[in-house]
Amino acid sequence: MRRLSRALVPIALVAIVIAACGSGTTATPSQPVASGGSAAPEPIKIKASYGNVSPANLAPFFAKEMGIFSKHGLDVDLSLIDGGSPSAAALISGQVQFANFGGTETMSGVAAGSDMVAVALFVPVTPWQLLAKTDYKTPADLKGKVVGLASKGGSSEVAADLSLQRLGLDPQKDVTKQAFGSVANLTKGMLGGAAYAGPGHPPDTVLLLKQGFKVVVDLAAEKIPATDNCTIVRRSYLTANRQTVQAFIDAEIEAIAAAKKDKPGTVKVMAKLLSVDDQDALSQAYDFYVTQIMPTYPHLDRAAFDYTKQTLVATNPTVKDLDVTRAIDDSFVQDAEKRGVGTK
Repeated sequence: MRRLSRALVPIALVAIVIAACGSGTTATPSQPVASGGSAAPEPIKIKASYGNVSPANLAPFFAKEMGIFSKHGLDVDLSLIDGGSPSAAALISGQVQFANFGGTETMSGVAAGSDMVAVALFVPVTPWQLLAKTDYKTPADLKGKVVGLASKGGSSEVAADLSLQRLGLDPQKDVTKQAFGSVANLTKGMLGGAAYAGPGHPPDTVLLLKQGFKVVVDLAAEKIPATDNCTIVRRSYLTANRQTVQAFIDAEIEAIAAAKKDKPGTVKVMAKLLSVDDQDALSQAYDFYVTQIMPTYPHLDRAAFDYTKQTLVATNPTVKDLDVTRAIDDSFVQDAEKRGVGTK
């Protein structure tokens, strides 16, 4: 069984928080991370979050569990905030300084006036498959049925819409889309009969397939550009704390590099992250995410954001004219790659 999430903020509309964010406090500049033989300063205290119980969030979780953040002079209080919208709300309100959630929520926030900016992209191709109950035979079987989502406007809805369109269905008219709040809740809803179909990815797809669900659209196999998991900060914080942001990104990159070299150790960390003890599911999740999906250097791919934006427009027209470069800053990953972070 998965553990219950520990949310820092109530589920709220990001737009409401954006309207009030002008009165928030500005983060104080961080002190430099110690290097060489000098005495180490006090670790920089940071509050960070990840937005779903998913292997997509391995980078910050692994960096925390294995002491990599500490190595980079950061004392990170890392918490789960289920769902992209609540995660964005916590970031905008200043309750956290770093958050890992989707590029779709980031673009929606920027289009609505937030100063959010993505500084790393860990899932640049879609991991999603659309699964339906065992009695599914043709696309007509989906008409009038409930298709589950993790959250409205998030990567799961983008995946669901793309999948339904591939089946010749209108996502806004032919099915009833229902948000369950998180990936974990979506899987539970599908297993419990609350949704006839829905998007999933390992390890959830392993569990769903064992319970008789079948894959009806495999977006993952198509290697479609995606922005499913990013590290996000506010530009105001980034401007005042560039060294701290760089240290955070360096630690995440080092974490993925270490994960790629140690499957048994990483599977143990993933078991804790996911609260899953099915070794087959964990092994498949590792092989899929760590070896196939996650890049050594999580560059912000403008083409992936542009592609995702085109699908997002159907549910959020405000992003139609958004210049996606306002929502991304690749300079930190570029700097890390120049220094060979994670390769030494």
